[in-house]
Amino acid sequence: MHSGHQLLIFFCFFVELSTAQFLPGQQAQQDFIRQVQPAELFQNVRFSDTSSFTEYEGNLVRYGDEFGDRYISDNQRQNGLNIRLHNFFPFYGGRYNYTMFGLDVDWPTQSDPAVIAPYLCKQRIQSGQGVDSRVFYRVETRRGPVQPGRDLLSGRPPCLGKPAHFRCDDQSEQFLNALETAVQQGVAGGTTFRAEAALVVTWRNLRPNIGSEHGLSTFQLVWMSDAQGLLSYTMINYYKLGYDAADIHGNSRTGKCQALFNGGNHTGSVQVDLSEITKQQPSSLASRSSVPHVVRGRYFHRVDDIVRPAGCSNKTGGTFPLLIYPNIVTMLGETKVDVNGMCLNPAVTYVLMIEQRQMAKCEILNPSIARCTLPKILDWGTKTVYFQPQSGLSNDEKAYIGFIYFVPPTLDPMRLDIGDIHSWYLNPPPNQMRIKWYPRNFTSPHIVGTGGAINYFDDTIYSVTLGLYVVGYKEAQNDDLRKFVPQHRVLARLATYQNRVDDTLRWNPIIETYNLDRVDEWYLSSYEMRNDLFTYRFGYLKLAPIVPIDGSPALSGSRIVNLPEGMISAPISLHWLWTLPTDGAFSGNRQDVQEKLVFVKEKAREMCHEWFNEDGALSNFIRETETNASCPCKEEQAKVDVGRFMPHPRCSTLFRDVSCTETLGSMNCYMSAQNVRGKTYRMNYEGKEEESSYTTHYGQTCCYDAHGFLMQSTYQPVVKIDESTPYSPGVPMRAFELGSAPFQGMFEVPGLSTFHHDIMPYYLCCKYADFRCQLFYWRRPSSACQAYEPPVSGSILGAGLVSTLNNRNFVSMNQESSIYCMPIEPAPHRKCESRFAWSVSQIEVSISAPLTFFNVTWCNRPT
Repeated sequence: MHSGHQLLIFFCFFVELSTAQFLPGQQAQQDFIRQVQPAELFQNVRFSDTSSFTEYEGNLVRYGDEFGDRYISDNQRQNGLNIRLHNFFPFYGGRYNYTMFGLDVDWPTQSDPAVIAPYLCKQRIQSGQGVDSRVFYRVETRRGPVQPGRDLLSGRPPCLGKPAHFRCDDQSEQFLNALETAVQQGVAGGTTFRAEAALVVTWRNLRPNIGSEHGLSTFQLVWMSDAQGLLSYTMINYYKLGYDAADIHGNSRTGKCQALFNGGNHTGSVQVDLSEITKQQPSSLASRSSVPHVVRGRYFHRVDDIVRPAGCSNKTGGTFPLLIYPNIVTMLGETKVDVNGMCLNPAVTYVLMIEQRQMAKCEILNPSIARCTLPKILDWGTKTVYFQPQSGLSNDEKAYIGFIYFVPPTLDPMRLDIGDIHSWYLNPPPNQMRIKWYPRNFTSPHIVGTGGAINYFDDTIYSVTLGLYVVGYKEAQNDDLRKFVPQHRVLARLATYQNRVDDTLRWNPIIETYNLDRVDEWYLSSYEMRNDLFTYRFGYLKLAPIVPIDGSPALSGSRIVNLPEGMISAPISLHWLWTLPTDGAFSGNRQDVQEKLVFVKEKAREMCHEWFNEDGALSNFIRETETNASCPCKEEQAKVDVGRFMPHPRCSTLFRDVSCTETLGSMNCYMSAQNVRGKTYRMNYEGKEEESSYTTHYGQTCCYDAHGFLMQSTYQPVVKIDESTPYSPGVPMRAFELGSAPFQGMFEVPGLSTFHHDIMPYYLCCKYADFRCQLFYWRRPSSACQAYEPPVSGSILGAGLVSTLNNRNFVSMNQESSIYCMPIEPAPHRKCESRFAWSVSQIEVSISAPLTFFNVTWCNRPT
């Protein structure tokens, strides 16, 4: 919890972009422009008419006494009004459950407060002169218990056990659903947001605090949060802005009004709109928008970790950050991302260029959102992307900049959920398996790309027929390219599903079951079913829309199928597929489980022998891994040796990943932090032997038992008595699981290459076949740790005055100081590194200081 700091949030206006720049697509946009709805009783509004919730007065959401708001009608609350939020509302890395808003004119007296300021000016509530000037506020939450009585003005019952400004009845459900649809209209990734609570604050008819300016301003902020308090969006609506500065006759001697977010505590600030016109004339916010196809004066931001502008902008300076969803994607491509950047013209073609790679083609969903199809990117890590019209800079449009994190398919967080991964590696696996996906991840390919804007509220755009496909993966050595070339082959379609969308599945996933003893359609010939099917040691499932496939009929031969973009699963074994083809190698009774089990064991034995011979013909990499990356003998050494070893991303308790099945029996596993360095020796012209090193594609894996000792493959036949006592030590890897830069060499797909060369042979020899496990460990013996030279760590305790061996002196008063030394060539040299840093005692930060909403300046006094 943060103490001694007060978080101030001043509501800022979202910049609305002019629709005049979309003349070529104006007709298509007219279908989505919201009309101002007349005021009517809140409880009589049906959910299907979402505009009546979000455009009550101009572009404002419904507010006022008749909808259950409380209000401030005077300027006497100099210290602010403190209200409870109950739910956690995240903002700039903090989580807040109460807030404060009021009127004060002496801000800032303390530097760098946390602020959301829709219109930061010296303003006040207008009293008298027949002007209805107030500040309205309420909190809407999902349906909950209510009190027996009802509010006299609104007719809505207060929430049971909560303050009077809370509402949690059926109309709250309708209101939050309407806010969700408003977010979906212009925010990339908005379809995944489920609003659990919303704070609505409306400033009506405020006037400047100085001078004789008679202009009035009305604006509103809606702050939405999900149930976990991890994701939040703001929607700022500007109905009218009657002044640009709070000074005499609109002059700016005291500064122009501003619209901004500030994280506080030196975390940074973000302007609501980055356009030059906003700096010159802040009141223009009411005439532009980040969702120009919907309404003027509306701006969206995502504000949970940092402030990200959502919707679109017409800033041409190139500094507007892209909002991309999802921003973590697989390097295999075959996926789509939604992008918020510049406001889009349907008559213009846009592209997303990936740093040092090819471009991604983009389609316009509406003037705020573009959907881009990513190609295969053989790289791992964060890549800078640039969104720009295909015409380049012919119209002075600078590229908008964003970031996408590319990961191997084995670590993709957006992968298809196919249930328990362990079940896919059992022999035999369960007959029924489960698949789960969210229906709004798929849209009809006939709708997108037609040139019209996409109506997200029309459920028919999600009505698409999906196929569950089995894709086999293998690598074959290409002598011309002198490398292993990956091959992805669609083997069969397991099942067909209809992507159902209704109110119950709007936020809930579709869960289907399918049988592993049947296939809807094969894409292999009879010869390929009998022979080539067994060259695919593993594969993955892909859920994708069914499209017409050009080729021969299903019974006449093989077909190469190119699937559209979809969702792929984690790698799975394909041994359950061997007995399904009617023209395949299995000729026994397909209803006899025992007969199929015997066939799988026999085929696994053959494939184990084939791998044993294939791997033996390759270079002997064990000498490199054991000499240059020998495992630490104890786990405590592996924890300290952070420069050379790291916790395994799939098989370590530190990462809390339970998808690893090949090291059952071990307590914790570590792996080499980078590719193993190889060594070569040659004689120089003087007759002396010289040593040189090079980068290999190999890696090392080290697993430890419950006592922290290194597990070794030589003990595997002795310790492993039966299946209930697993003993699976770590083994060296021919294909390093983290890949080898530039990911276009020998093993170009990290993870998949590891499964093909190192992990699936373990299952073929040790799990599926009988009495062949030693064949695997002969090719993959675990490290004996005999060549391991542990680092030496030390600590400094005292005043912190350090004198080094090279006569350098420095002072460090920090805690947790340590020195790390490791041997380097030539002996007896040592390389030492020191670390002087404060230890972090708590990772999650929950801020309990008040979160303050303001329309005027605020004095931040320490609590």
